[in-house]
Amino acid sequence: MDYVLGVFLAALGILGLVLAANAQDVMMAIFGQALFVFAVLFDFGLIKRHFDRIDGGVL
Repeated sequence: MDYVLGVFLAALGILGLVLAANAQDVMMAIFGQALFVFAVLFDFGLIKRHFDRIDGGVL
């Protein structure tokens, strides 16, 4: 399930970059960049949680 969520968030991050690149006003550029940053941080959190499970022997 985490893999599907990670791919979905990666797609949202790319969408955020496209929104920021094609923005006509400042607010849309900020929103696109914030969406990208959120997606990257969330995916790093998923990766951390995955390896924490492996270290803990839960997986």
